[in-house]
Amino acid sequence: MSEPLPFCKIKLQYLLEMVSDHQLNDNALRVALYLSLAHADHKTGESHPSFETIGAAIGKHAKSVKRAVNGLEEAGYMTVVRGTNKGNSSRYRPTEAAIMRATSRRKEGDKIVLLNRTKGGQNRLRSRTVSSSEGGQDRPPNREQELKRELGSTCAQDLPKARQNGPYLVFVPGGGGRLERDWDDCLRRHGIRALSRCLPEVRCEEGRRGYMLPALGPAPKDSELLREQIEIVESLVDIHAAERRQSDVA
Repeated sequence: MSEPLPFCKIKLQYLLEMVSDHQLNDNALRVALYLSLAHADHKTGESHPSFETIGAAIGKHAKSVKRAVNGLEEAGYMTVVRGTNKGNSSRYRPTEAAIMRATSRRKEGDKIVLLNRTKGGQNRLRSRTVSSSEGGQDRPPNREQELKRELGSTCAQDLPKARQNGPYLVFVPGGGGRLERDWDDCLRRHGIRALSRCLPEVRCEEGRRGYMLPALGPAPKDSELLREQIEIVESLVDIHAAERRQSDVA
């Protein structure tokens, strides 16, 4: 039996199985997507945000989230170690069977090689430079970059230009909500002040106020992703502090 791949390498295959499962309701799928994309540990896929945090992110009540988690567990996609109190959130982790199925699909996909029907060898797209009367080169549009620009234009209009050129950030609602409190608790453990004291509020197109951060919620404790997120936040804090000093001098 082959060894399972790290979750970060089979995440799409894991989610694709659920997307194709017609017996799985939409709430369960949304919860699985949120956990996998926003909180899952790179290696194991484990995450542990509270029902309230998940609900705030996907626009559902905590009780609906709980039912969705139960559905994922019953369908065999996730194991749940339930917390004992408010200070000990439940832990969610993809089942070994689901991980192995996703690993198998990933490895099978890696073996696919497209061959030309008339010639031997492997097919590949030919790259070329298209000349025009204008300077520069024509190239296919990068949809990922376009999406980032669209998100940046709708949710980071008040963000200073220096910060928009940095790492990709998402809008996290402020106002003392659960997402802000989760970040404050995490930052406090790393010696960083609360968001309201170290970062400027921004306003998205809908008029909501909040902060631009690396993710909706912090990654799992002691994970590599969390360390990367903390480094990004520290950079944002330094940039904001430098801007304030420059403004005071001016």
